[in-house]
Amino acid sequence: MTEPLVSVLIPAYNGERFLKTAVRSALDQSYKNIEVIVGDDASTDRTPEILAALAAGDPRLRVIRHEANVGGFENPRLLFGEAQGEYVKYLLHDDVLAPDCIRVLVRGLQATPGAVMAFSRRNLVNEDGRPIPGGELKPLQDKAGPIDGWELGNACLEAGSNIIGELTTVLFRKDAVTTDFMWQVDGRRLDVLGDLSLWLRLLARGPVFYSPQALSRFRQHSTQTSQDPRLIARGIRDWPRLLDWAVRQGFLTDTAQQRRAFARILAGAAARVHALAEGPAFVPSLEAVVLATARLVELGARNPGALDRPLEQRAHGEQALAHLAQELDVWFDTFPVAVATATADAEAVRTAVRGFRDVQDAGAATRFVLAVEPGALEQCAPLVADADAGADLDIELVPTDSPASLFRTGWLAVTLRDDTWHEGRADAVWYVDPPRVLRGGRSSVDA
Repeated sequence: MTEPLVSVLIPAYNGERFLKTAVRSALDQSYKNIEVIVGDDASTDRTPEILAALAAGDPRLRVIRHEANVGGFENPRLLFGEAQGEYVKYLLHDDVLAPDCIRVLVRGLQATPGAVMAFSRRNLVNEDGRPIPGGELKPLQDKAGPIDGWELGNACLEAGSNIIGELTTVLFRKDAVTTDFMWQVDGRRLDVLGDLSLWLRLLARGPVFYSPQALSRFRQHSTQTSQDPRLIARGIRDWPRLLDWAVRQGFLTDTAQQRRAFARILAGAAARVHALAEGPAFVPSLEAVVLATARLVELGARNPGALDRPLEQRAHGEQALAHLAQELDVWFDTFPVAVATATADAEAVRTAVRGFRDVQDAGAATRFVLAVEPGALEQCAPLVADADAGADLDIELVPTDSPASLFRTGWLAVTLRDDTWHEGRADAVWYVDPPRVLRGGRSSVDA
């Protein structure tokens, strides 16, 4: 097999403690046809001196220093533009590659038709490089070989976990990636899950190569930005955004899978809200609760609407607000009977009929009963006709002094928001807002 050039890209910022070990692990690879490019993001510690010394001893190492800090998203993106290799291998400045990492991944990628991505198991280590108890991650499969890209993506999304790993873990074809959408979906940057969004784009291209060998070490330490509670909260907010985008790309085509995935997101976000409720950091997690809830309602509703916009826009749009304006039962269940009450007043009857029409349009009930006072039956009948009930909406007028006594198990009440004439006997309530008064004294129902 040929040995195409591999670009090892190391975004670095104030990495004096771990950077030398990371760079040396790249330069000491058994696969020799590599270039190592480090992006020094205006470090203020000894990072520049460390890199200068390393570069003086190996011409394969090139250092690009940003005089002004460009940030943790832009630095790796700019490094990608500098890469000359056929393959790209990111290496975070506090991580370590095993000596055979690149060789194994390149060979595996070359041997897997249609694959544009290769990765391996990784181990978790502490700041001293020692294994973290419980950090010995289980292999995804016992033997090295291909994994179906769609199935692996589905597994990540349903588990709510980046089981592939961080940037250090993966090697991919440079021509399979564009920087236009790096670290973002739907035009919005992901605060934590940008790497997983990139993996999903690659997984959608076909199979991937996987090695059960631990070919990299991911270092966890107290100075990592990933340990910041505020960033963790924003990472939780990433999940519903990423999951919804992935569904629209073709992942998780089964509704039950989506429901499980969003339910897991909701549980995690709610737990985070509880943990962070004393400070402002809980707000991104609260947004995740809103987004996951909106999608779960969509998944259960009889008329979920089209997935033609990102979840953030749908969750804060008219349809989601309409869903939340009613008790959720009415979107999930169909009730045998809907009951409303009205006096012998034209506006009251029109409001009740309008409520029935809305219930019928939503598929929330199949039979409609209008309770009226016994002495008002004759006056109400023509008012119902005038309210344009129509042949498609069959309303049964029932005279009674006690509308609440009509209810049986599983029936629905249709009522104004501040009216409790049903005395709590309804299984669910459909709320009707009173008509707005327009200019000229007309109501919004008349208009």
